[in-house]
Amino acid sequence: MMTINSDFEYKDVLFIAANTRSLVANRGALIRALQQRGLSVGALVPDDDFLQEVLALGVTTWRYHLDRHSMGVGGEITRFLELRRIIRAIAPQAVFAYSVKPIIFGVPAARLAGVSETYCLATGLGYLYGRHDWRTRLIRAVVNRCYAVSGGLSRTFFFQNPDDRDELQQSFLFRRMTRSVVVNGSGVDPGEYPFSEPSTAPIRFLFMGRFLEEKGIREFVSAARRLASENPEVEFIALGDVDETSVNAIRPEEVATWRKEGCVSFPGKVRDVRRYLRDASVMVLPSYYREGIPRSLLEAMSTGRPIITCDSPGCRETVEEGVNGRLVPPGDVQALADRMQAFIHDPSLVGRMGRAGRALVEARFTTDFVNRQMLDEMPIANVGGTLKGMA
Repeated sequence: MMTINSDFEYKDVLFIAANTRSLVANRGALIRALQQRGLSVGALVPDDDFLQEVLALGVTTWRYHLDRHSMGVGGEITRFLELRRIIRAIAPQAVFAYSVKPIIFGVPAARLAGVSETYCLATGLGYLYGRHDWRTRLIRAVVNRCYAVSGGLSRTFFFQNPDDRDELQQSFLFRRMTRSVVVNGSGVDPGEYPFSEPSTAPIRFLFMGRFLEEKGIREFVSAARRLASENPEVEFIALGDVDETSVNAIRPEEVATWRKEGCVSFPGKVRDVRRYLRDASVMVLPSYYREGIPRSLLEAMSTGRPIITCDSPGCRETVEEGVNGRLVPPGDVQALADRMQAFIHDPSLVGRMGRAGRALVEARFTTDFVNRQMLDEMPIANVGGTLKGMA
């Protein structure tokens, strides 16, 4: 088990990560781009699940404590002081925080530790902004103010879709204090997810994501039930697992019932999804979770697979309706089944829309394109104006 390093050393840029998986998969290309500009990179991480992959990036890591769901004031103050102590010892020139708690605690801690160049990246607003009960509204109001403070302390607050920025800019405090920039998600490397012609014999529908209510796994299973009886040759695969740490997780008992029904296959959680993408015909993610831009959709598009997703923030940005995929209203199982049925009736749509999705990735959603959007906003990455001169 990894522990906090006893020896702190200077790093030009320090990332504050929500988990090691996202640091590798979603920030890895940005880290390499910073390193190519001669900058040293470190990271504060709360787990060691993908530690070897992080170390392979040439990133020095330190452990910090993160409880994603705790609201206890005493514990949060303790974790805030821990962050400030570690950041002060590392003394980076810039701090890059992403996800909710790294942003609302990490940025103020960095500024109190003497760091003048800080950045925030909202990778989606999550379930707090998709529910409307009184408790969620109260927590959301507090989080909005915390975002405004962290945004005001940062040089730039990056968003992955315009709906998220518009949501926070409803707050006068955020709007007044924060410079915000919208980027095209986390991007995807087309070389890591190469194009392949999809198979349509049989048609395979693939869901990839955590088994959370708002991710749409329940809608996917319900649509599969409606289609399976009349289309026994069609396959439905749900890749992922229950996230029991989340308040909106699907119960394991419900997933066990789905397994017994047999119309959907559940391979479980895998580290490399590319084999499943190659075997798939159509990617289905009926999510209304308040995503940034789901990386799973970009991976599917890069592989040359059409997508079916929700007309919801972060998801709608990936679809040109009828060109590379289809949008459905959130929670509408019948509309989802109808969109899936269209691919069963006309398999030629799979190849045509899949090729259009690959072209869309190459035009808008490569990691190089997205990283350029962010690096152009980071003075530490533009010493001598070298990056600007490449435009």
